[in-house]
Amino acid sequence: MSGDGLRPTGHRASALGIAGMVTAPHAMATQAGVEILRAGGNAADAGIAVAAALSVLYPHMTGIGGDAFFLYHDAREKTVAAYNGSGASAALADRAFYERLGLQAIPSRGGPAVLTVPGAIDAWLALHERFARLPMPVLLAPAIAHARDGAPIARSLARGLHEEHELLGADPGARALYAAKPEYAIGERLAQPALARSLERIGSDGRGFWYEGEAAALIEACAARAGSPLRADDLAAHRGFFTQPLRSRFVGLDSLTTPPNSQGLVLLIAQGIHDVSSFRERLPADGAALAHLGIESAKLAFEDRDEWIGDPRYLKAPTERLLSDERARVRAADIDPDRASAAHHAGAGMGGTTYFACVDREGNALSMIQSLYFHFGSCVGVPELGIVLQNRGCSFTLDDGKPTSLAPQRLPFHTLMAAMLLENGYPRMIYGTMGGEGQPQTNLQVSIKIAEHGMDPQTALDAPRWRYGRTWGAHVAGVAIEARAGEACIAGLRARGHHVIVTSDWEESMGHSSAIVIDRERGVLVGASDLRSDGAALAV
Repeated sequence: MSGDGLRPTGHRASALGIAGMVTAPHAMATQAGVEILRAGGNAADAGIAVAAALSVLYPHMTGIGGDAFFLYHDAREKTVAAYNGSGASAALADRAFYERLGLQAIPSRGGPAVLTVPGAIDAWLALHERFARLPMPVLLAPAIAHARDGAPIARSLARGLHEEHELLGADPGARALYAAKPEYAIGERLAQPALARSLERIGSDGRGFWYEGEAAALIEACAARAGSPLRADDLAAHRGFFTQPLRSRFVGLDSLTTPPNSQGLVLLIAQGIHDVSSFRERLPADGAALAHLGIESAKLAFEDRDEWIGDPRYLKAPTERLLSDERARVRAADIDPDRASAAHHAGAGMGGTTYFACVDREGNALSMIQSLYFHFGSCVGVPELGIVLQNRGCSFTLDDGKPTSLAPQRLPFHTLMAAMLLENGYPRMIYGTMGGEGQPQTNLQVSIKIAEHGMDPQTALDAPRWRYGRTWGAHVAGVAIEARAGEACIAGLRARGHHVIVTSDWEESMGHSSAIVIDRERGVLVGASDLRSDGAALAV
């Protein structure tokens, strides 16, 4: 299959720099951010350039038809702001709408899966207005050039085009964009002229084009034809918002993430349980015992997530209680070091998401994530705009009385999360990953390896990973783990009662992690990019 390509087989060194660092899951997107830093831009400027470039280079994972969240550390103000760039459900989206279609659940693909506003462009504009310094057309120029001239198809995109070919081909718009031929090869150039024009208009007209003008009208026309409840009025009403990050302590550092409706809370709960565990201090940086503690911590955190994470305007999670040391100790005491607990209901799939991080010479730092949810989102395309629309709304349920129950103009539960560790108020580590429900689990593993065990960032990202949850088609949640974790680790997990599924090495479903560590004492930036992606960490 042309999408397979060559799997990574080894290791590479962390990137070292002084005046700035960018890391992203596609090397050409990283380069776009570095070019902006060299042109005098700051971390916000670089982040917008990376976000736009990824929308062109990784359209199976992200795009302007999706959502975004970010954390931004303002070096001058010494503050961290969080931004919620998720779109609410349409005014017409309620249970009756789906019942009229004869549906008992919201489908994951097709027109009825398109029921939330794409919030990513709003997030770019908010980041630009508050923190950036260069004009938006300058920041979008690298992405526009890649879309207009055609960029080489990377390994992950080739695989995504192959795997989703049938679904893309079922929709006329998506077929025109990404399934016009039977197969796409790694290295083949993919031109996206309509997307280039959309980015040009966003650069010149911003919100007026995307949420209130021509783009909104085109999205409505496409959505209506496909059987979606989304309308132009929903886009016009969209406003993302700045908020305070969630914050807790982890191995002596401040751990920050995006608050609900983001699942960032899961990471902080799991870190807290790990931090107070009575047996963690004698565990090595790898091995079954540490993996078992992480898996069990994640299970407990998922229980809290399922009870408390929904639209924060209607459901106020008791985060102070959930993140308290006392509760962490109680939860940690529930973990048997020698036995797995009962399986928690966990979702399937890795989703389609991109995470990236940027740090500039002034100490500003951006941790940002954007997504279509599944690969190519809903697989419903708007060919005039060069986009596919997200399927984030399938996170809602048509059942009543749950945090994720569907109602008009509600924010969906979001797997997206951005993370940051602070030391004495200054960024120490900027990190995150794609991976759906695997995101907090990968972030937990990476943060333990780097922040607690002092591992080199690239070595930490290269290390074998596990992920708790269901794989596609499975009825029982299990622990997927890369084969190179070793027989001792795998056998140790099985001996504790875990249902273990051994995957191939460098498994993409384990996430595309990125991290930047800031060594203030030496004035050095250390960047890493996941070998499971097509990315790179580059210094200025």
